[in-house]
Amino acid sequence: MAASAYLLARTFALVAPAGHVSPDLCSTLFSASCDATLADPHAWVMGIPLAGWGLVYFSMLATLLALARFVGGAFKAHALLSGSALAFAGFGCGLALMADTVMAHKPVCPLCVTVHVLSLGLVFVLQRAVSRPLRDQWASIREALRDVSVAGAQAVETSRWRLVGFGCVALVATIAYQWVFVEAALRRPTSEQPANRAAIIATYVTSPKRTLPVSESDPHRGPLDAPVKLVVFESFQCPHCQQFAATLPRLEREFGDRLLVVFKHYPLSSRCNDRLNRDMQPDACEIAWAAEAAHRQERFWPFHDAMLAAGKGASASVIERAAQGAGLEPARFEADRHSAAVRERVAEDIELGNELKLPGTPAVYLDGRLVRPASAEVLEILIRHELVRHELVPRGRPAPPTDRSANQAGAPQRGRGSKVNG
Repeated sequence: MAASAYLLARTFALVAPAGHVSPDLCSTLFSASCDATLADPHAWVMGIPLAGWGLVYFSMLATLLALARFVGGAFKAHALLSGSALAFAGFGCGLALMADTVMAHKPVCPLCVTVHVLSLGLVFVLQRAVSRPLRDQWASIREALRDVSVAGAQAVETSRWRLVGFGCVALVATIAYQWVFVEAALRRPTSEQPANRAAIIATYVTSPKRTLPVSESDPHRGPLDAPVKLVVFESFQCPHCQQFAATLPRLEREFGDRLLVVFKHYPLSSRCNDRLNRDMQPDACEIAWAAEAAHRQERFWPFHDAMLAAGKGASASVIERAAQGAGLEPARFEADRHSAAVRERVAEDIELGNELKLPGTPAVYLDGRLVRPASAEVLEILIRHELVRHELVPRGRPAPPTDRSANQAGAPQRGRGSKVNG
């Protein structure tokens, strides 16, 4: 229940239009983020996320076991038997979800896998508590179902407490589902009002188009000659960047090698960004330098995901753990992240962002035009518009991430933007 509750809270934070995303427990425990899985639209069933269904399932199981413990008597055997059957069903659903994830090559949520493993453990524990062969259990279930279907006052009288007990379980399940459904509806952008495609495209095509330099030395995913280019300016301590990070895998799966995603540094800290009058994110510069050092070992994206998942608590120990999880060579990493070359490389991105007068982070440019709001739905509409304009058909084949060593030779020099309030 605790794991499902955490995954549900994390899902709500990721889909909410605004708000701080808490540190990623998956990244802390397993060095792998769960966000891509949780933000996947297919992870919602009947209006609530799968983590919500996990909470409903464990609530039902907890209610059955509580009744078995405190009511006891003849109901105990029925409650344990029902709990065992429910545990079997829960593990079966978890097994089906895992099979779908593997077969569809979707990102694996390690904490979700842990929940499924715990469900399997509950199956064995409850089977031990029932202490009856499976054949006898199935016979008892058929007998109970037959008793319920039998009409007459005597049948109702003999099973009234059993009906009350199972009615309590159903009530708990209903309350849990309704609570999750309402909370999800309050946080999730409404789907009953689809985006106005024409208005989105009209706003996009009339916005100014800027030339953004992109080279192989930039952290990127997808081919450099892709027809559609998405340039993203991020600050590693930005809560909205954490939310946007879950959008990228969805776009990459949808458009494959037709889309290039390029990362640009724009830390919201006056320590390295002189456009800011106050230090909005004190550790953002340090993390940006560390990420650029990871890029020099071709491990930018694993480090990127780990640091975004860490949220605002990006201490030296968090950076060190992220570097270890990304498989970086420690001595080289430490030397690079404190080097002048790395800091100059980050400064170039900051200068470009200041020239553009970025309104904040993430600042997302699609083929040189700023996209606001940069939601997954809006970006999908605009990317398809660009592909149609290029007379291309989007392919769903995913493109493997590419990450080259940084090469600073010939980097263009850019002027600094004017100071504004951060």
